[in-house]
This record gives sequence, structure tokens and C-alpha cells, in this order.
Amino acid sequence: MDNLSVEHKIQAELKGIPKDKLPEIYDLIHYFRKGVEEERAEDAKVLRLASENKFAEVWKGEKDDVWENYL
Repeated sequence: MDNLSVEHKIQAELKGIPKDKLPEIYDLIHYFRKGVEEERAEDAKVLRLASENKFAEVWKGEKDDVWENYL
């Protein structure tokens, strides 16, 4: 199912919700989106830490002639 049709379905469903219930729907959507953002940030953090650890493991004990010559 493409995103456009899902967006249209969501819009159609929203039209059927009483106006006094829309704040509840807004809260649901808002906090769902915030949770998705937090998951992405956490995933990025986990990947970054894994990369840093792997890089440190590979680099450990290696001399960097280019860096040493630069100094």
C-alpha cells in the first residue's frame, strides 16, 4: 500500500471523528511520532557506539605513521 493512499485513509477516518475527540487523536499521533523519533535517535546512538567500539578495537595498538610524521 503506498503512502498516499494511507494518508487519504487517515484523512477520511479523521473526518468521521467528532470535533470534541480530535484533541485525543492529536495526543495519540503526537506521542506516537515522538516515540518514533526517540527510537530512531536510540538506534543511531547504538550504531554509533558499536562503530566506535569496533574502530577502537581495530585501531588499538596500531601506530599511525602519517599522524606521527605530522606531529
